[in-house]
Amino acid sequence: MADFAFALNTSTIQPAGLMEKIRATAAAGYDAIELWIMDVEAHLAAGKPVADVRKALDDAGLDRPSMIYLKGWWEPEAAARRAALDEARRRLDIAAQLGVRRFVAGPPQASMDTTWVGQCYRQLLDAAASSGVWPSFEFLGFVEKFTTLESAWEVCRLADHPQATLTADAWHFFRGGGTTESLDAPLLAKIPNERLSIVHWDDAPADIPREQQTDGSRVMPGDGILNLKGLADQLRRKGWRGTLSLELFNEDYWRQDPLEVARIGLEKMKESVA
Repeated sequence: MADFAFALNTSTIQPAGLMEKIRATAAAGYDAIELWIMDVEAHLAAGKPVADVRKALDDAGLDRPSMIYLKGWWEPEAAARRAALDEARRRLDIAAQLGVRRFVAGPPQASMDTTWVGQCYRQLLDAAASSGVWPSFEFLGFVEKFTTLESAWEVCRLADHPQATLTADAWHFFRGGGTTESLDAPLLAKIPNERLSIVHWDDAPADIPREQQTDGSRVMPGDGILNLKGLADQLRRKGWRGTLSLELFNEDYWRQDPLEVARIGLEKMKESVA
């Protein structure tokens, strides 16, 4: 049995259409796919049913561990927060029809009280119960406050909900202040495996200072400076056997053939954890 399952996050092969992304993911040999809700919404806006997407995924044999993303659920103003929760329910219902298990919940961009965000995350989880698709909190290395594994785990702890989980990301570990050699912090070993929903797999270029890197700076696994093998070994030691998802936003890859990018990405993912 393989240590990990491998997914393609479809941001990696923009600007291909939704069905082309599904075909390329399957043809390249991935186990799973991580869709963006905006692609599905564009399909629906064109008058096509969600059942078409579900059939394409089922026919391709692709697992759907996660989807992206939910925002605004932490808004301090009550009306804005209610609207965000309504939108979250709508997106989660679509995900449920597609057989998705988790849905990435992004953090506030600005500094916000951690206790408040934890309470709001619990409200989001409660709102998700009817869909059966559970939001997973993600830290982002370039936002103002929730930039580290520690800050994200504190949100999950304060939510005090059995379905509170984390979405981790190798590049965000680094961008949020980690070193190239130790991407995790000792906390990773202590987080229960069932609380780590998925790990985004990507690398950081050597020629851009850490603080100046953006989403579009990310490169293929093994083409940068991160110790991805070390991170994979940390996950192995703790017994985590979940899904690694290739998540890139690099426009250089977007200009290339989607299937070729997907194929090379899977090869490099497997090499980086071997």
